[in-house]
Amino acid sequence: MKVSDIIMGPIIAGIGILAIVAASMQPKPFFGTGYGGGFFPSIIGYALVVAGGLLLVNGWRQRDVQPLVVMGSWVRSPTHMANAAVVLGVLVFYILFSNFLGFVIAGFVVVFATLLQFTRSPVRSLILAGVTTLVVKFAFQDMLLVPLPWGLLEPYAGVLSWR
Repeated sequence: MKVSDIIMGPIIAGIGILAIVAASMQPKPFFGTGYGGGFFPSIIGYALVVAGGLLLVNGWRQRDVQPLVVMGSWVRSPTHMANAAVVLGVLVFYILFSNFLGFVIAGFVVVFATLLQFTRSPVRSLILAGVTTLVVKFAFQDMLLVPLPWGLLEPYAGVLSWR
């Protein structure tokens, strides 16, 4: 499926604006450092706004040649539709359950389900999901001091932190 840049540009710019607003709500920097939890998301937000604007300009130039929506052959493929459903499903799952389950559990489930769908290798998916979740947790929570939800693992927060 191909969606015209006239439609996608404003959508991407809107997501960038949401990222900038959400980044501005993150905790402020500690101990005189120049960045906090919202530093990288705000950079990504600004980049998305610029990219969305460029897409809109490009789509406007090609508006006579390109239709607004073109359906591809992958829409009729059950495998491709399952891949799309898994990606959307894990996003919704993380949004709904990450506060209750916590980042470590919800992130592991999301990465494992996605890898299992795309690789069809349970053992490799299990190992990569565990390693990926721990690396992301360490990088964001322990190094960048971005607060991630503990959820069900709150009683073990002191044991699972490396600070």
